[in-house]
Amino acid sequence: MRILFWLGLALLIILALKKKIQPPAASSGRAESDAPQGPQSGAAESMVCCAHCQIYLPASEAVHRGEQVYCSKEHAELA
Repeated sequence: MRILFWLGLALLIILALKKKIQPPAASSGRAESDAPQGPQSGAAESMVCCAHCQIYLPASEAVHRGEQVYCSKEHAELA
């Protein structure tokens, strides 16, 4: 009985190591269609800080007024 336990444990360890070493499988076509389709899909986008509320947001969603960057038109108008 002890031998079966140790054999099972060894098998689980080997399978876990094999899975960890194996490169990730290619994703199916459906998963690719669900991915966001932005200008930099798959790449990291730079983040900017709102001059009014100090939150960070993607640069593509920011409102620019002069040198300042805002998260919304309302915050840009408050400044």
